[in-house]
Amino acid sequence: MWPGFKNYFRERWNMFDIFMYLLLAIAIILRFTLTEDKQFEAARYVYTVDLIMFYLRILQLYTIHKRLGPKVVVIWRMVCDIIDKNRN
Repeated sequence: MWPGFKNYFRERWNMFDIFMYLLLAIAIILRFTLTEDKQFEAARYVYTVDLIMFYLRILQLYTIHKRLGPKVVVIWRMVCDIIDKNRN
């Protein structure tokens, strides 16, 4: 049993998934326990980070698709170009 867990945790995307799910659990707990507006914003920020992580995971899954993979690569390169142009 333990060698299976070790192999599971060696995979980078599995660790990413676990972190993403833990962050979602934290966001849900914060959402239902915090009452003030300023504290409620913290839950929104955690939700936002978790949603970005979810999108990254979905994009990673699309890269192996025969038709969607090249489009994801093109979009990724365009985003990198936009970020590089904004730095100058």
